[in-house]
Amino acid sequence: MDFLIYSRGRAEAASADVPELDEQHWTYMDGFADRMTARGPTLGPDRESWTGSMHVVDLPGPDAAREFVDREPYNRAGAYEQHFIWRFMNLLGRTMWQFAGAPDEPRFLALAQGGRVVPVADLPVELRDRLIMCGELAGLDDGEPAGMALAVQAPSREALDALLTDPRAALGDVEIHDWEFGGRR
Repeated sequence: MDFLIYSRGRAEAASADVPELDEQHWTYMDGFADRMTARGPTLGPDRESWTGSMHVVDLPGPDAAREFVDREPYNRAGAYEQHFIWRFMNLLGRTMWQFAGAPDEPRFLALAQGGRVVPVADLPVELRDRLIMCGELAGLDDGEPAGMALAVQAPSREALDALLTDPRAALGDVEIHDWEFGGRR
């Protein structure tokens, strides 16, 4: 069962540079590498400052998802302010590493909570072609529909806004984060 975990970073953690903690985080994530659909840090508008992280990982159930968060090294160090955990249904059937787009454009994480779920085939082709990841979100314990999550590559934030406000997308209120592929650097 896949889960999407979005962890919002504490403001004071954004400027912390602790290479040992980064290594602990990467080592922890290495243990889940074969079960990851997507991962990576969220960034400030400058695309340099860290604001949190997102992971989509296959785990046995809700308790395992909570444990994944509890044991994560950045979390144990107090770097996160808040965690959001949803069940995730992968609507593309692939991982972020299978995305064929060129890495020369910025990437974004869009969380459309509470909005309707739009079938991928109904999304504008301009948006579909830029999807790195796309999935339906559901409540952790009750499995009730909770919206959608999309990772998208676009020329700019303005271009992404235009894609997401296209009436064919109709995702409702969307929280957008600058984002990049995660992993060892």
